[in-house]
Amino acid sequence: MRGSYSNFQELQLNEQEGQDYQIKVSRNWHKVLIIAPHGGKIEYYTSQIAKCIAEEDFAWYSFEGIINGDNRRLHITSHNFDEPTVLQALQKAYTVVTIHGLKNSIDEFLMIGGLDATFGNELRVALQYHGFMVKESEQGYRGERVTNICNRGCTGKGIQLEISFALRKKIFQDLECRTRFIDTIRSLIKTRYSHSNTAYHLQK
Repeated sequence: MRGSYSNFQELQLNEQEGQDYQIKVSRNWHKVLIIAPHGGKIEYYTSQIAKCIAEEDFAWYSFEGIINGDNRRLHITSHNFDEPTVLQALQKAYTVVTIHGLKNSIDEFLMIGGLDATFGNELRVALQYHGFMVKESEQGYRGERVTNICNRGCTGKGIQLEISFALRKKIFQDLECRTRFIDTIRSLIKTRYSHSNTAYHLQK
C-alpha cells in the first residue's frame, strides 16, 4: 500500500491529529516494543493485535487512521516512518516487533521479515507448529532496510509480521485462534528476552 506522504512531518502538515489520525501508546516504554505503524482504519486489526501481544508486560505503540472514508493516504511506508514518539521509544527498545496487514481476504497466512533472522526463524517454527501458515516473505515485505521501523531499535535488527486480512480478522473474531497466536508470540518473547524487564516512564 502506498500513501500520500513520504514522512511524518509531511503528513502532519496536511492532516489533523484527533480528526484524521491518532497516536496511542502504552503507559511506559520498555526494552520490548510492539508497533502498529499502520493501525486503526489503515490496516484493520493491527492495532488490536499489537496491544494483545504487549498486554501489560511490554510497550506498544499504534499510529491509527480514523478518517471516515479512505485512510490509505495516511500510510507512511515502513522505511520512512519517523513519527517522533515512536522514535523516542525505539531508543529504549532492544526487541522490536511490527505488525502489518496484507490485503488478502481469503487466505489465512503471515510472512515474517526484519533483520533479526534468528528470532524470525524461531517465530516461524513456533507459529507453524501451532497451526499457522507462514509463507516466504515476498519482495517488498522482507523488512530488510536498516531504516525500516522494525530495525531501528538498539540492536539494529527486529521483526516485521505481515498478516493477511483473513488471518487478522480471524484472530480478532475467534478467541481460540487469538489466544493461540498471541500466546505463541508472547511466550517466545518472554523466553528469549526475560531479562528485558525494565520499564521507562513515557514522555510524549
